[in-house]
Amino acid sequence: MNMILAHLVVTFLSVGFTVAQCAPDVISVFILNDRTIHVPLTEPLCLQCRFFTNQGNYFTFSDGVWRKGSTVLNDGDFNGNVNLSSTSDTIFLSLEYPDDVVNVGDTITCSSSTAGQQSIITFGDFVFLDPVVSPDSIVNITEGSNLTLTCSNPGNTGMPRYVWINDSDVSELTPVINNPPLNLNIINIDRAASGNYTCRITHIDSPGINRETTVTVNVQPLNLPAVSIYIYQTTGPVIINCTYETYDNSIDVKWEHNDSLLDPNSDPYITVITQSSNSELTISSLTQQYVGAYQCLVTNRAGSVKSGKVNVTIDQGLRSSSSSIILIPNTSSSSSTAYTSMHRSQTIIITASQPVASSLSCECSSNVVVAVSSVIVSSIISSIVTALVAFIISCYFYKKSINKSRSIDRLKDIPVDVNLAYSSRTPEYEQISGLPTTEKQYENIDALH
Repeated sequence: MNMILAHLVVTFLSVGFTVAQCAPDVISVFILNDRTIHVPLTEPLCLQCRFFTNQGNYFTFSDGVWRKGSTVLNDGDFNGNVNLSSTSDTIFLSLEYPDDVVNVGDTITCSSSTAGQQSIITFGDFVFLDPVVSPDSIVNITEGSNLTLTCSNPGNTGMPRYVWINDSDVSELTPVINNPPLNLNIINIDRAASGNYTCRITHIDSPGINRETTVTVNVQPLNLPAVSIYIYQTTGPVIINCTYETYDNSIDVKWEHNDSLLDPNSDPYITVITQSSNSELTISSLTQQYVGAYQCLVTNRAGSVKSGKVNVTIDQGLRSSSSSIILIPNTSSSSSTAYTSMHRSQTIIITASQPVASSLSCECSSNVVVAVSSVIVSSIISSIVTALVAFIISCYFYKKSINKSRSIDRLKDIPVDVNLAYSSRTPEYEQISGLPTTEKQYENIDALH
């Protein structure tokens, strides 16, 4: 008798162990109604089918049946790939190699005549990729800032569960949801928050399969920006550049003229372009009202820093006949670098002092001497007058040359008696060389004797 009881207990335990639950190393899916499941058909699969009474309790039944299409499945089918078992309220179908039995789009039905119910299971395609995280990879952020990390569905099938995890202690930072995107908001972040944050997806039909994407957050200390200023000259406008270094994205830059804030929007000759690492002020037409000291004021959450000053002045006395721009280093000063830019009718002198580093401000100065545009006008007028005088002088000598030519032509036109001219000289020639005259002279001499 005892041996019979012991055999019954062993049989019950073995049956209970076999059918009470799916094996722990397989994908297990509960079937309570019609549904489509997305599981990898290359991994072992266990389906558990139950039915409900009108009162919401599980039906007790013993006539459960599994079918593929209209074909009833039996234990050991498909070369032992099909394993069937049951309890009083659950029937189980285990497939060691599911892709030997079903393909994507196939259906399997579990039913019970006692319960008067059936559930149809459709096999859908299985796509389970790592989640998409934004921002991704490495995030550098300044202390005191706010950060939002977003985890999105990359196109997975089924209804995966999403959660953000802190890698340092594996704690869940957000509720588990199955309708992404899932945001993780970190407010007023401090340096202790530096580390890795992981968005993890768990498949609803495959609890043992996870996908993860990790983001590394580096929290930078909040420091005052390092600011420097310099000036350079193009062929027309005066340009002053303010540069700064900071990890803080909340940078605000303002410009001052003679210690008063500038409003570029109210002055058509002042333009300010501010970017992440520099701000550029342009004076498109330099007149007396723009003379004075310029500096930039850079502000972040740690405070404000003023640059050194650049002094812009106008000197109308500077001249140069050169028509090209030449930069000449001034070696007479050891604390600054001076450059002289010479152009025809104007000279631009730029002297930039080296800025002195300071946590709140730095003092540096530069002198900019620019000849005003009136000098250019006077140079043009002077050139025109010189050309005009040269033209008048040329015309005078040309006219004089023409008059002289005409006088010679008039002399050529006067009639001349050639014979008369030479006859006046004939007595001379006759007195000197004519024989009769000579004899006469000799005769006179003899007479005297």
